[in-house]
Amino acid sequence: MSIICANVKISGIRPLLFNRFNEDAIPITRQEKSGVPGNNPEEWKKTFQITTDRQLYLDPIYIFSCLRAGGKFISKGRGTLEPDIASTLQVLDTKILINRFLPPITEVTRNEKDNVYIDVRPVSRRGVKNIRYRLAVSPGWETEFHIVWEGTIINREQMRAVCQDAGAFAGLGDARKVGFGRFEVTEFNIIQGKVYA
Repeated sequence: MSIICANVKISGIRPLLFNRFNEDAIPITRQEKSGVPGNNPEEWKKTFQITTDRQLYLDPIYIFSCLRAGGKFISKGRGTLEPDIASTLQVLDTKILINRFLPPITEVTRNEKDNVYIDVRPVSRRGVKNIRYRLAVSPGWETEFHIVWEGTIINREQMRAVCQDAGAFAGLGDARKVGFGRFEVTEFNIIQGKVYA
């Protein structure tokens, strides 16, 4: 086995929209509803994660899914690297910290020029139209993460290409299919020595 570890830094070129599905999305007990079906201006308040000092973050599964999607664009013989990535990739971080902090809830506006804002847009699913409210961060957001993988299955240059393609074609967060969450890789550094469990 040839385990490779890398530190990857990325910078957002499109807004990143948060839409974490959590246990509050389907409450166990009846609760008072805000808004109306298909238009709830309060929904964004339950779909993001912050640290105790209010720094926004994503779960590592977002990075895993993004890189797996990036493998669809790298050809390997008769297929793509996607199955290989799913079988060997591990994201070591427990939180993917974004370089943005949530202001007090009362100060978050819909102004897209703010670093953190509420994105409001119509969405259509199976012919039903809704208005969605999601917390967003403007382009220029940054984060970094650590990944490990089996080097005999995917070499270093292939993984670098996967990360670049994931940023260009897949993205992070919500509304990826319409181009949100796209990023560029600013650093891809191989870490020498054993730095993983």
